[in-house]
Amino acid sequence: MQKSSLVILVTGIVAAGMWGIGDYMSHRGELYGDVERGQAIAEQTCLQCHTKFDDDPHPNPEAQNAPSLASFGQRWPLENLEEALAEGITVSHDNITMPEFSLTPESIADLLSYMEKLTQEANAKAVK
Repeated sequence: MQKSSLVILVTGIVAAGMWGIGDYMSHRGELYGDVERGQAIAEQTCLQCHTKFDDDPHPNPEAQNAPSLASFGQRWPLENLEEALAEGITVSHDNITMPEFSLTPESIADLLSYMEKLTQEANAKAVK
């Protein structure tokens, strides 16, 4: 009886380990961000020029061509922004150059989680 219990226990541990490895590989070790912290980061940095959604009024009339945060996830995978956010994005919208800011891996994950939420909301609006 003890030997079969040990086999079941070991089998369960191996299965759980394989599931964990599979989950890790499917996410390639990416950090999962916090949407609320991401929103705070966006409000401090991005939303000075960018809008949340395409039809929102621009907060900065000089940055009319700055795309909405939701549109990034509609155009390409958001994880493609990780490196640019880590190194610092150097683009201009109209006559405005984006300010330099430094984000940690955790704050990048938070911001991308918030942007993913906005993308999902924009996609849901488009279906209606």
